[in-house]
Amino acid sequence: MTASNTLKISQKFVIKIGSSLITKTSGDVNKVILKNVVKDIVWLINKKKDVVVVSSGAISLGKGQLNLGDNLTLSESQAAAARGQIELMSAWKNEFKKYNIEVAQLLLSPLDIQNKNSSKNAIATIKNLIKFNCVPVINENDSTSNEEIKFGDNDILAAKISRMIQADNLILLSNVDGLLKDPLKINQSSNLIREIDKITNSIKNLAGDASKYGKGGMISKIKAAQICIKSKCSVIITSGLKNEPIRSLLKNDTKSTIFLAT
Repeated sequence: MTASNTLKISQKFVIKIGSSLITKTSGDVNKVILKNVVKDIVWLINKKKDVVVVSSGAISLGKGQLNLGDNLTLSESQAAAARGQIELMSAWKNEFKKYNIEVAQLLLSPLDIQNKNSSKNAIATIKNLIKFNCVPVINENDSTSNEEIKFGDNDILAAKISRMIQADNLILLSNVDGLLKDPLKINQSSNLIREIDKITNSIKNLAGDASKYGKGGMISKIKAAQICIKSKCSVIITSGLKNEPIRSLLKNDTKSTIFLAT
């Protein structure tokens, strides 16, 4: 099944956008990319689709607001996250406001997902927000979590949210088109793996390192796909740099990689 077909038949979507997309090198919000992503989310909502957003960027934005460098201590990263989360949610709120759509913030920790009661409460909150025509924007609670109790990356958080709410499709918006056979041949269309029905060791070995502004890179996306496909949720990796990053998936020639649900 192609990404186009999956997009058409899916009802419930989780859309994850990474720090490398939503954050400029200056530490500000990339408003052009945010505008394009929101426009396509609104397009899905107008088609009566359910959409949940998982958004990275709090720490990167916080570092910019507080004039901090790299190599922060844990407590400094937590402070940056607390400051940056305000900028992040303000950006989402202001962009969706143009379409008269409200947003709500959910900050979750791994313990919230693992605990049965907390997980139930989170699911109920998400369902009600969707019922109220309010887009849930979820991020990890970086201001209180530590290295021992972290998702590790929002790709993993998005996958666990997808499993928790029984989503049909997880779209991972990245700064690359998808999984490449050879990372050194970025611009060759034939180098892109368009469809994966089984995650083997050879597929895992194709993953490279994380980007400067993100934490997970391609390996975390593959791990996220492993979580999702077992729960009958397909995963699409595609570039968020396009003018219509989600809508363009309806075109069969749009570059993307789809992990098919089993």
